[in-house]
Amino acid sequence: MNEDAHVDHGKAILMKAVLTFAVLWIVLTAFYGVAFWHTTIIGIALLIISYIGDMMIMPRIGNMAATIGDLLLGFVVLWAGLHLFGYTNSLGEAFLTGAILAVGEYFLHSWLLRTQFGNTYV
Repeated sequence: MNEDAHVDHGKAILMKAVLTFAVLWIVLTAFYGVAFWHTTIIGIALLIISYIGDMMIMPRIGNMAATIGDLLLGFVVLWAGLHLFGYTNSLGEAFLTGAILAVGEYFLHSWLLRTQFGNTYV
């Protein structure tokens, strides 16, 4: 990681938010019938938690490990959030949504490492 790198947090969080909410609204709301506001609240929680991880942990452990971590984090946050809102049979939905998010996160991490953290070896 380049110590002189400057992270544009506005751009980074906007890209992460677009990815997160697009996947959650399409998969959970459109395909599985989860209420829009439930999906949005879960998405906000997931966005905040995973963005902190992207900024603090991902540059140290690399893209692949961070992507696997995002898969696990996404699954747990989605499943717990859905369960809290009363969607008791949500294990499959949470895993599928987390897996789709993880694929997108791999490319987002690549972009972050290359353009925001100054890592030219991505």
